[in-house]
Order: sequence, then structure tokens, then C-alpha cells
Amino acid sequence: MVKQYPHYLFAVKTSESKQGEDGYWSDGESTIELLSMCREETDGRGAEVQTADGTYRKYSSLIQIPKGALVIAPGTNVFVAEDEAGEVVRIKGVALKFDKGQLHSRLWV
Repeated sequence: MVKQYPHYLFAVKTSESKQGEDGYWSDGESTIELLSMCREETDGRGAEVQTADGTYRKYSSLIQIPKGALVIAPGTNVFVAEDEAGEVVRIKGVALKFDKGQLHSRLWV
């Protein structure tokens, strides 16, 4: 049986660094959030996508996401995994462009 969305899309969110009473800075904490089921399609041709600022950027993966309320901001650190636990990672990167389409959404990484 073929699954339309066999992969899992995660966002890596990092809190801001904080300066302690001793004057030293501590690193922000990273948390991982499951965003959605998805289908990751690797693109090794060096294709480009035009981003909101008008520049063309090379992307390595196009991620198809089911239609819904989800919006992913450019610059968000994301990764796609084979499993819901996020242990078997297919690709990691930064969101270049997000498009909320009529039938599904697309994310370029």
C-alpha cells in the first residue's frame, strides 16, 4: 500500500541565550516540535526557487504537506524523518520558501 505522506516534518526551535547573574551567557535550549506528516522529495539537480526577497536560492528538497492551517516561516530550522520519533533523519535544513496551495502545501529546503 502506498502512503501519500510517509514522512514526518519537525521544526527545531531554540530559545534565546540568557546572561546569568555571574555575567556568563548560557546557550538557548533547543526543542523539537512535530509539525506534520509529509512527503520529502530530494532534488539533486541544483534547482532554484525564488524567495520572498526576489533572490533565487538553490534547494535540495521539496516537501509536500497536507492542506491545512500550518504555515512555516522562512528561516525556520526543519528536518524530515522516516519515523514519528524523529530518529531516522532524511534531511535537515532551513526553510527557504513555503507555499500554501489549493490541494496541498509545499516547503522548499
